[in-house]
Amino acid sequence: MRPSPLGLLGLSSLSLLVRDHGAEAFVPPTLSPRPSFAPRVSAEADRVARRPGAFLRMTAEDAPNGEKKKIVVIGNGMVGQRFMENMIKYDTDDKCTLATFCEEPRAAYNRVKLTSYFESLDPSKLSMTSEFDDDGRTSWYEENGVELYVGDKAVSIDTESKTVVGESGRTIPYDVAVLATGSFPFVPPIPGRHRPGVFVYRTIEDLEAMLAYAKENNVQSAAVIGGGLLGLEAAKAVADMNVTSHIIEFAPILMCRQIDQGGHDALVGKIEELGLEVHCGARTESFVGADGTSGDESEGSDSP
Repeated sequence: MRPSPLGLLGLSSLSLLVRDHGAEAFVPPTLSPRPSFAPRVSAEADRVARRPGAFLRMTAEDAPNGEKKKIVVIGNGMVGQRFMENMIKYDTDDKCTLATFCEEPRAAYNRVKLTSYFESLDPSKLSMTSEFDDDGRTSWYEENGVELYVGDKAVSIDTESKTVVGESGRTIPYDVAVLATGSFPFVPPIPGRHRPGVFVYRTIEDLEAMLAYAKENNVQSAAVIGGGLLGLEAAKAVADMNVTSHIIEFAPILMCRQIDQGGHDALVGKIEELGLEVHCGARTESFVGADGTSGDESEGSDSP
């Protein structure tokens, strides 16, 4: 079988993913009616998300005696999960109930440790609660009375009726809606970006797709686009797949936001000792397939 290349897209922009780990969850329930939503975070909202005790008091103020407030958390990533854990911790009087929409096929896991998935290939090693069952759930949600909608992406909020609608058609009423949707890797509009063998690096599914493609196509080399911190981590993970790893960085040095030229020189030496190859000052113009074109199978040709 002819060896195939593998491209890993958008790694320098994966720095966006660190926003998944910050407290950027709470959005006031006074959003104007919209047919759909996008993450919106204000400085005030950020402060509230960092102080769940204050948020709980504010939430419970309007609750009639004996009635519980329903909090729907949109996004079951690291922020959404920590938010719910803190709500449960501070809700000692049991004044609230929790529900969460989870777009991915399994409950919250530690995305910061994503690269370590290559070591065990066990998603449960990354779980933020306990081991996953066959449905992508963990016992934590049932034990804590949290409604979990796995594989169901929230697609709209109706602020008039105060409901959240999932991709499945499920409609859930809320008293307070919390947006904890995180971010996503920016993919530059590079011709060929939709071709087979070009991946982003954000979820367990992304890694599983990479591993499957590498095995099925006898991949011998891979280009990691981006020489930032997470790009370097991904490049090492690719090398651990016994694939020659090339780091492509547009800036003249690696980790240009963190180190200077001297730091770059020392870092490159260490990286090359690991067998990785570094290409700085290199702009990615296109992903060219074995047929010599950069046409995207899903969108037609991008070739000039």
